Amino acid sequence: MSHLSIRSFLKKEKITIIFGLIIFFYILGVHLIFEIEKNKSIYISFLYLFLFFMYICFLYFESNRDYIEETYIINKRDYKKIFEMKASPLSKALYEEIKENKVYRDEEERKREDVKKYLTIWTHQIKSPIFALKLLLKKDEINRLDCEKEIFEIEEYVGNILGYVRMNVDSTDYVFGRHDLDIIIRSVIRKYSIQFIGKNNSVDFSETKKIILTDAKWFSFLLEQIISNSIKYTENGKISIYLRDNELVIEDNGIGIMPEDLPRIFDAGYTGYNGRLEKKSTGLGLNLTKNIGKSLRITLRCESEVNVGTRIYINLKNILS
Repeated sequence: MSHLSIRSFLKKEKITIIFGLIIFFYILGVHLIFEIEKNKSIYISFLYLFLFFMYICFLYFESNRDYIEETYIINKRDYKKIFEMKASPLSKALYEEIKENKVYRDEEERKREDVKKYLTIWTHQIKSPIFALKLLLKKDEINRLDCEKEIFEIEEYVGNILGYVRMNVDSTDYVFGRHDLDIIIRSVIRKYSIQFIGKNNSVDFSETKKIILTDAKWFSFLLEQIISNSIKYTENGKISIYLRDNELVIEDNGIGIMPEDLPRIFDAGYTGYNGRLEKKSTGLGLNLTKNIGKSLRITLRCESEVNVGTRIYINLKNILS
């Protein structure tokens, strides 16, 4: 069983000890100055010193008892009881330490619950393209384009969960440099060419002629999530990508977003009416986009009107080179 160290006790009671020693020397000095009998002076002074020492020992045993009791409660993790204990300098310090640990544990528990929730949603949603692919492969005539669409969707889900995992580790592999924004945008458009064709959507891309200071891989991932969402909710339409006042705009003329859903589209796990309607949304993509944006020093905002379309604005002000 652990005990309160002498050093910790002396440090805690240093004012009391210093004050007691001052009184000891004061008593001894008074007797010597006024030439009181030497033996009596020494006797009275050291009697006081002995009584003071006994008092310090008593204080130590009291503090040690409290320390052992509080340590025992901590080891039992009976936090409610330690919070209800009478506050002492020792218990206050332990209280603060416990409170900090509790906040940390609560945060870790929240993260674990978030991961569990994400994995549950993700596992449920990835079954849809896998099941669809199985059905396509059972047909006598296999439609390669349809198969590629389902495989691409599976890859998207895998990319989302990997992105989520990487975003939640202590260190993320950011490598910042100067990159041509137009090259990044074109590579994302090429990646989603099958999806554009599958939904019969056209792309209107206006060159930005801008250089940005960013991590190309993560910025591409951010764009992919936004463009993927635009394709998902647009059919036989057009997706426009252009620059306006240092903001990169991804605009579509799809089904739009309900006004009550608009404030929460970047929240974790929130799918809204459209997500429930399509039954293919995990609510992960835009939340990842927002978190990546924070790391890349960019902000996002959204404007939308039902049956008219949606515009996502990516503010590049802080990263324009």
